[in-house]
Amino acid sequence: MTGISGGRKGVALIALPVCAALLLSACGGGSGDAAQSAGAPAQAQGTAQPAGDPAVAKLVPPDLKSAKVAVFGDWAPEEYVESGQIKGWSVELAKAMAAKMGIAFTYTATGFDMIIPGLDNGRYDVAVASLGVTPERLESLDFVPLQKEGTAFGWKKGAGLTIARIEDVCGKSVAVLTGAWEYKYLTEHNPRTCGSTPMKIEQFKDQPSAELAVTSGRVQLVAAGSGKLKYSAKQTGQLETSALLVNAVYNGLGVKKDSPLGPALKAALQAVIDDGTYAKIRSDWGVTSEGDLKTAVLITKANPEG
Repeated sequence: MTGISGGRKGVALIALPVCAALLLSACGGGSGDAAQSAGAPAQAQGTAQPAGDPAVAKLVPPDLKSAKVAVFGDWAPEEYVESGQIKGWSVELAKAMAAKMGIAFTYTATGFDMIIPGLDNGRYDVAVASLGVTPERLESLDFVPLQKEGTAFGWKKGAGLTIARIEDVCGKSVAVLTGAWEYKYLTEHNPRTCGSTPMKIEQFKDQPSAELAVTSGRVQLVAAGSGKLKYSAKQTGQLETSALLVNAVYNGLGVKKDSPLGPALKAALQAVIDDGTYAKIRSDWGVTSEGDLKTAVLITKANPEG
């Protein structure tokens, strides 16, 4: 999933201060516009916590004691809000990385359309939002991917569809999240792939709405990241998904272009890969795949291959 808009309208902001050393216990405070988490008011942000990895911590700017982290609140199993709690495997990885860095992360769940502008204007320091790397985004952002993932297609269970190649999508209606890179990719490939029988691409403000359009029979297919669709299919029992994956790209964390946090996040991710934390979290969430990373990369406009 990689879009610049399409977050759920009217979602309440949820701040979840997280102590880097203790990972799950609140130890700091969010900004004044953050809502309460789990019924408890946010508390004042604490100082930097002891680093689990000094080699990583030394890459963090010495004056940086905490980081404001935007989380897309509606993209399970990567990142989402459930019962007032911010969850997901990418959130767990971010917590593990914060511990390696020795700083406190404060997490705020928000709509997807607020995340990239929030990085640009300094409202947030880091985005945990399954951000896909695109040339357009590299104009203003740097990336530390958490996986490499392609787009898959889903359809209403029992519909009898088979999507084995991209041409099988031609002539069908396809739901996508507004602003997601699936929209850009399919729109660009529509004329040359489908010719006189184009796919009808329909955008929806959030992913549940896109999937509901398919399960209710209003749209034939939904296109999204393979991990997201397979998770939805498993949870709801209402979707079938394609084995076909197209347009595999890196996705994961984003920071403002040239942010000093980029190299530190890269080193932190490599540390959790090396000590087995990355593999364990991915396995515990059932998202282990050929897209798992062995080497952390920092992707920038000057170094788009990482």
